[in-house]
Amino acid sequence: MKSIRSLAAGLLLLTGTLHLVSVAFSKFEPTSIIALVFGVAYLAIGYLLFRGGRIVLWLGAIVPLIGLLLAVAGMFMKPTLLGGIFIVIDIAVAACCFLLIFGKAQPELSQ
Repeated sequence: MKSIRSLAAGLLLLTGTLHLVSVAFSKFEPTSIIALVFGVAYLAIGYLLFRGGRIVLWLGAIVPLIGLLLAVAGMFMKPTLLGGIFIVIDIAVAACCFLLIFGKAQPELSQ
């Protein structure tokens, strides 16, 4: 289960960085503020996932679902490859976190 947590944390750090880079290298639009807020939130949650905690798992599941909803809406207005990448990462992170929250705790073989 530790590897699933690390995967979710790494993906959140990746998407957080991508959000901030996209804001830095694009012209300012009202959606830039949303991307900035989600970028910072994803970086913070990604960092906290490495440290552990059940509340952080819930944040890691719910915040990407909100981002997923916004990304899908954005894809209807202006489809981009980066938006598609955000959607895939949000789904993967939410699935990992929900698996950690609701999955049975099984001992890992490689300890």
